[in-house]
Parts: sequence; C-alpha cells; structure tokens
Amino acid sequence: MIKRNPQINVKAEDADGVYSNLVLIAFSRDEFVLDFARMMPGVKTATLKSRIIMSPHKVKSLVKALQGRVEAYEEKFGTLEESDAQSTIGFQNPVQPIPEG
Repeated sequence: MIKRNPQINVKAEDADGVYSNLVLIAFSRDEFVLDFARMMPGVKTATLKSRIIMSPHKVKSLVKALQGRVEAYEEKFGTLEESDAQSTIGFQNPVQPIPEG
C-alpha cells in the first residue's frame, strides 16, 4: 500500500503562518493540548496564538516526524546546540496535566 500525503487547502490569509516562541503542553489520558504562544521581551504575559488538541497516538507520530526533520536539518546545516535563551523565551513544558472531563 502506498502512503500519500493529503492535499491541504490553505487560505491566503493563513499562508504566512503564525510565529510562536513558546509552547505549553498539557495532557490527559485521551488528549494532548499544545498551546502555541508568543512572548515578547519585557512583557510578563504571553499571547496565545493557536491551540492544537491531538490524540496521544498522533502526538507520538508528530514527535517521530519532527525528529526526522531535525535530523535532516542538522545534516544540511550542522548540529543544533541547545541554548540557555530557551529558558527565558522559548519552549516550556509544564508538569501539571489538564483535568479529564
């Protein structure tokens, strides 16, 4: 069986994408919630840009796909080093799960 990527219709107003420098990840037994936000230096609060809700199985597939893309990136451009800057503006992972409901 040949796997094909689905065709995705993109509205013109969505084609530019949305920049995010912060992601908060919460989960319950049945779903993961990824809140993509933007935090600006000197501002104490972040602005939610997009909330993505996925099943645990799809999240695991996403992690695998992202790992493959990071590896391809590093082959082309060199190894990515982790940065201390990520601790103030960057990706965070809160430990508190969202309540089931």
